[in-house]
Amino acid sequence: MGRTHALSGAVLGLAVCTVVPPPPILVPVVVVVCALAAFAPDLDHPSSTASRALPPITWALCRMIRWVSKQVTGVSHRGLSHSPVFAALVGLLAWWGTGFLLPGDTAVWTGVAAAAGCWIGAIGDELTSAGNRFAFWPLVGIRWPDVLRFRTGGTGEHVVVGLLAVTGVALVTGSWAW
Repeated sequence: MGRTHALSGAVLGLAVCTVVPPPPILVPVVVVVCALAAFAPDLDHPSSTASRALPPITWALCRMIRWVSKQVTGVSHRGLSHSPVFAALVGLLAWWGTGFLLPGDTAVWTGVAAAAGCWIGAIGDELTSAGNRFAFWPLVGIRWPDVLRFRTGGTGEHVVVGLLAVTGVALVTGSWAW
């Protein structure tokens, strides 16, 4: 689901920039950070793109996240890192980390984009046939209808990618406003 995570994050970044426009120079930052942050929930799986991105740093991060998730939620994969709580933490860390280098609007927008991108990655996993019961945690009982779930790599995911691509083009061109 790598391309789907990246595309959903980028489209969400474009949507955020459409609804609450940042300074124009920050639009690409928001879109890229949102796209990259969509991979963050999968830091809890050793063979994910995120966990293999910067070895040994992401490998150690993966082990730590899996352990904490197991302690808090009882599962190591698609647990704590696939929740809005984790997305908020990622956003706070991005805001704090960026604030050291580029204080002001850039740090705020980076934090917002990281949190939004991380959560859209978790929601994307909720749409798969395997699901993600922590996508809205700590709220319980909120689930995506089974009829709308798809198999990773299957026709459903291709449809989602197509819809995301069309939405992204509409947001970039402004044609969404008709």
